[in-house]
Amino acid sequence: MSHDISHSTKNAKLYAKRYGNTDMWEEALEESIPYYHVSGMDEPDLPVILNEDPENVNFVHWPFMPFEFAPKINGKPMKTLHARDDRIFTEKSIYRGAAESRRCLVMLDGFFDEYKKGDKTFPFYIQLKTKEPFMVGGLWQTFTDPVDEVETNTVTLVTGPANKEVAWVRNEEPYTPESRMMFIVDKKDDETWLHGSPEEAKALIKPFPDGKLDYYPCQPLKTVKRLHRFYLGNVPSLLEKRHYKELD
Repeated sequence: MSHDISHSTKNAKLYAKRYGNTDMWEEALEESIPYYHVSGMDEPDLPVILNEDPENVNFVHWPFMPFEFAPKINGKPMKTLHARDDRIFTEKSIYRGAAESRRCLVMLDGFFDEYKKGDKTFPFYIQLKTKEPFMVGGLWQTFTDPVDEVETNTVTLVTGPANKEVAWVRNEEPYTPESRMMFIVDKKDDETWLHGSPEEAKALIKPFPDGKLDYYPCQPLKTVKRLHRFYLGNVPSLLEKRHYKELD
């Protein structure tokens, strides 16, 4: 369920601490509303640093729409929310062009995943222990609508090997290399991810260090079928911890 995220809920100074300057983020936040929860299925615009425009925040459409593919029979283009790191650089990958020359950084505050116990699922919120925002590695592509020829920048979030904490939330124990999570970029690696060679960028994708994430059961999400009727909406209280007796 890592297609459920939060972004733009914090002070501009916190985003500037991670990347850029306060003025840049104040201007960007004026263009957006805070999303305490939004699903990729809602096709939101995310705050993105493009490799071709690293001095500005661009709000880019999520999910990614690769130009190589024509619309399907029903008229809707192919769309992808995530791209696996072990596939993006392969010869026949739909992401290869973007992985080689159109990488980006996506600023998030946190993300959601599902923990399962028995036949029930429970939403967990995952963020840095510092509660500061972080960057996720992304790939971007300009999609041209074949009907009206309108151009839209689109983005997909790169996934890499999960750390043990995220693997636990996803019930993927014992831990295996197949466990996945969004690729969180270390600040010192921003420049390499944006402008390095494909080989240099690929080498950055490793499990996020254990012990640096805070994760807890949160309020119900609309994307959890059993609990969707209790969804609070896009409000700060959605991120509050919630006690589920089934987890005792």
